[in-house]
Amino acid sequence: MKKCCFIILYFGKLPKYFEIFAKTCSINEEYKWLIFTDDNESYQLPKNVEIIKSSFEDIVKRIQGKFDFKISLNEPYKLCDYKPAFGYIFEDYIKDYMFWGHCDLDTIMGNLNNFLTNNLLENYDKIFCLGHMELYKNNYYNNRLFMEKYCGKYLYKEAFRTDEIVVFDEVCKNRLSVNDIFLQKKKKVYTKDESLNIQIFPTKFIRVLFNYESKEFYPEIYKNALYVWNKGDLLRYYVENGKLMKEEFLYAHLQKRNMQVDKRILKDERFKIIPNEFLRIEEKEISLANFNKIKKSKICFHFLDVHFNNKIKKIKKFLKNK
Repeated sequence: MKKCCFIILYFGKLPKYFEIFAKTCSINEEYKWLIFTDDNESYQLPKNVEIIKSSFEDIVKRIQGKFDFKISLNEPYKLCDYKPAFGYIFEDYIKDYMFWGHCDLDTIMGNLNNFLTNNLLENYDKIFCLGHMELYKNNYYNNRLFMEKYCGKYLYKEAFRTDEIVVFDEVCKNRLSVNDIFLQKKKKVYTKDESLNIQIFPTKFIRVLFNYESKEFYPEIYKNALYVWNKGDLLRYYVENGKLMKEEFLYAHLQKRNMQVDKRILKDERFKIIPNEFLRIEEKEISLANFNKIKKSKICFHFLDVHFNNKIKKIKKFLKNK
């Protein structure tokens, strides 16, 4: 039995670095990614990343067919609230897997086996609590646990009946989520944040950590670091007290970053990740002597990109309401 099948629903043009995402999935051979999308472009994909052509309307019909009440699902973004139900909705796709999960496409995978050990998978019913990656043990009861009552309320019905995004899929301060149901039912939930979750602002990379106890995010102190994907490992290099330090992450979350791609890296064993681009690394090894040379990056307009896109969204929303 393979370890996990990730289910992703994405409508519209897939991210421009989708093939880079797929490349980083390829080394995780015990994992599968199923991507339901209406993007008709042809992509070079590894065996464990599969595109399933589907319209948004077809997905809405599939989801509605699973429930005996009228759901609210008028736009793709609302699908985030339905993520905890994917194991139930797409049960016919995940029969051969120990776990099922969901993750975002604005991510870069590291070596999952270095973190998702057999011991972790065997001893937890749910792994992680943030929407950009969560895993659920694949069995009949666990896949339907989101429909259990929480303090006398059916949280999933409240989430699925409103147009509002209620963040049912992830832990969030002052909101209830599927995680609360799992804990109430005495299920074992692993909550340590193993991700390289990059802060939207400023332009430079600053990791944001999630404090599970306070349900809040807080930024790390900035590190003058080099971020590298190397033969499957997602690494951060930095210099401390005259020594080259290295640490590893499960995956990187590059939310709202308009990443450019040097297509040559699709054939490379390693590449570096800078605030708005994936670039080649010519040197075979990273050392204290060549750290600054490799780290050197280009001018980045991420800050302006996000502001411009936010302005466009506000104008479109205003015109739609008109």
